[in-house]
Amino acid sequence: MGTAKNQLTPTIKKQILKVRDSAEANMFDCNAVMSIANREGWYELVNYLLDRKNWGAYSHFILTGKTDAS
Repeated sequence: MGTAKNQLTPTIKKQILKVRDSAEANMFDCNAVMSIANREGWYELVNYLLDRKNWGAYSHFILTGKTDAS
């Protein structure tokens, strides 16, 4: 759709932070994060994490709050 591979859009970042704020999962458990996102209807995050190539950039964001571009 308009999202380049490995690009954390502002929408995806917001969805990651919503999952984090729920305190329901270890944020490094991508499958649990995807499950919560799917349940909540945050499909941009689900689609982003379905591609395992994105997990490195996702983990970097979790650890630092930054993306490669920021």
